[in-house]
Amino acid sequence: MMRRWIAAAALALFANGCGGADGDGQSMQGGRDSAADGSSRGMSGMQGMGSMESMDRGPGASASESAGVRLDRRAAERLGITFARAAMRPVGRGARVVGTLTYAEPRREYVNARVMGWVEELYADFAGKPVRKGQPLLALYAPELVSAQEEYLTARRLGDSSLAAAARRRLQLWDVPEDQLVALERGGTAQRRIVLHAPRSGEIAEKMVTQGQAVQAGDNLFLIADPSTLWVDLAVFEADARMLKVGMPVTVRVDALPGRTYQGRVTFIHPTVDEKTRTLTARVEIANRDGRLRPGMFATAELQPAATKRLSIPLTSVLPTGTENLVFVNRGDGQFVPREVQVGARGDSLVEIVDGLKPGDEVVASATYLLDSESNLASAMQGLMLQMGMGLDMGGMDMGGQGSGGAAGQTGKQRDMKGMKMEGEDGR
Repeated sequence: MMRRWIAAAALALFANGCGGADGDGQSMQGGRDSAADGSSRGMSGMQGMGSMESMDRGPGASASESAGVRLDRRAAERLGITFARAAMRPVGRGARVVGTLTYAEPRREYVNARVMGWVEELYADFAGKPVRKGQPLLALYAPELVSAQEEYLTARRLGDSSLAAAARRRLQLWDVPEDQLVALERGGTAQRRIVLHAPRSGEIAEKMVTQGQAVQAGDNLFLIADPSTLWVDLAVFEADARMLKVGMPVTVRVDALPGRTYQGRVTFIHPTVDEKTRTLTARVEIANRDGRLRPGMFATAELQPAATKRLSIPLTSVLPTGTENLVFVNRGDGQFVPREVQVGARGDSLVEIVDGLKPGDEVVASATYLLDSESNLASAMQGLMLQMGMGLDMGGMDMGGQGSGGAAGQTGKQRDMKGMKMEGEDGR
């Protein structure tokens, strides 16, 4: 029907352009009336949508209001169109992010050599070995340490308390344990080796020494880490970064342990965004009481921020066009007009409206694409009428002052379109 109507309108435009033709114009007027009636019948046939007769456009109406759609509530319900009102509701949406388990940095400690020497006995002989605080790690032969012990014993024999105190202090700075100093004072003989002990309980996270190896002062020999508390470094996308807050609860799941959940809290948010992944790192601390969690495991976490009340509507009410967001708002007379809105935070089923609506406004909550198509069709038809200057009487639609006689400057006589039979018209 629309194609036939457009074809008739194009022919009418051609006839208007010719001007000054033969005929009294009565045949053309009849053709226009017939085309307009056919278009009106086609629009009114769409179930649930108002006909063109109901879309009155006064001289002061805006473009968006002229493109409104009148909805019959019962017919709209059959089409699946629902309605909602803008109101203050809690808007909050959780996010699912991924991360990796690591040792907690405050629970890691290096063991290093304070003097040059050679490893004569290695007790912690493989990485991952559990150790307790004070447990022997290795025995180190250090010539400098032997000389310092002899100096201390000589100062004690001479009775020089100040020199003896200085020599003893130097042994302590070289990390000689107190029990070895007591044994040195009792035995009176310098010990050839110094035994290094674990400074804390945990496991050997890194081992950088082997049996018989020569080490230099300052070399790291072991890294001991306590796995009883682990960190989860979460990669949070920029869009979800604003929900992060220090102290917010997080539920962590590990793929290696299905069905197990671990509760933790965000303890730190990295101040910068990774330029390659465009993610922000958030740190969560969780307890590993049973020891089944291991560093390097892949984890997923659910962020659940506290929801705050904001002016919101259903998420399905917003119609994104690519450059703007539209909603269909009840103008007050049952006619719904498209209106641009500014959206904010998005929840699972609600979206915040920053600008464009006020509490109590009724909007279409579903099937907005159907209304958008109807609204665009009505706007296109009105624009075509105005551009052509046909002055059709569309069932009460005021065309802004144009009369039924056609465009300004058009002569009273129009080209007779005899012989062109239009489908749907009565035979002439």
